[in-house]
Amino acid sequence: MLQGEHKEGSFVEHLEELRWAIIRSLISVVVLFPLAFYFSGDLTAMLVGRFCPPGLKLRYFSPVEPLLVQLKMAMYLAIIVAAPYILKQVWGFVAPGLYLRERRLAGGLLLASCLLFIVGGAFAMILILPVVMNFSVGFQSAWLEPSIGFEQFVNLTGLLAISFGAMFQCPAAVFILIRTGIVSYEKLASLRPVIIVVIFILSAILTPPDAVSQLLMGIPTWLLFELGLLLARFAAPRGS
Repeated sequence: MLQGEHKEGSFVEHLEELRWAIIRSLISVVVLFPLAFYFSGDLTAMLVGRFCPPGLKLRYFSPVEPLLVQLKMAMYLAIIVAAPYILKQVWGFVAPGLYLRERRLAGGLLLASCLLFIVGGAFAMILILPVVMNFSVGFQSAWLEPSIGFEQFVNLTGLLAISFGAMFQCPAAVFILIRTGIVSYEKLASLRPVIIVVIFILSAILTPPDAVSQLLMGIPTWLLFELGLLLARFAAPRGS
C-alpha cells in the first residue's frame, strides 16, 4: 500500500514538474513577444529580399491582415529565440531520471540541442525557403501570375524554421533514449527501416508538397539519426 502510494506520488510529482516546465516555456515566449514584434517587420522584409525571387511582392487581402500576420510572425520569432530556454526545460525535466554520469552530460547535450536547432533553422531559411519560393514562382507564364499572400509566406517561414529545428534534434534524442535504457541500441538499429519511413512521412507533413523540400528535410534527418546511433554505440555504458 505504501509502495503504491509512493509510486502514485512520484507520478503526480513528475506531472507537476512537466506542468511547470511547460508554464516556464510559455512565459519565456510571452516575455520575448514584444521585442519579437518590434523586429518582425524588418525581419520579414529581410527574408523576402534575401531568400525570395527578385521583384517579388507579397499581398494582403483584408484591412487588418498585415497587423495580424505581423503578430503571428512575432510569435514564431519569439518561439525560435526562446528555443534554447525551452530545450533547457526539456532537459531539466529529463535529467532527474538519469544516472549521475549522464547528468554530467546534460550540459553538453543541451548545448548540442541548441546548436542543432540553430543549424536546422538556418538550413531551412538558407536552402529550403528559396527552393520553395522559386518553385512556386516557376509556374508563372504569360497567362499565369503568382499572387503570394503575406500570411502564407509568414506561415511557411515560421513552420519551416521550427520544423527543421525540431527534426534536427534527432541525434540528441536517439543518444538519450539509448543511454537511459528506454530502448537498446540493437532494438533501435533493428527498427531502422521503420524509423526512416516515419522520418520521410514527417518530412512530407512538415514541408510544402514538393519532393525537393521533403528530401532536403528527410535525408539530413536520417543522417542525423544515424549519427545519434553511432554516438550512443561508442559512448561509455550506463553506470560506468
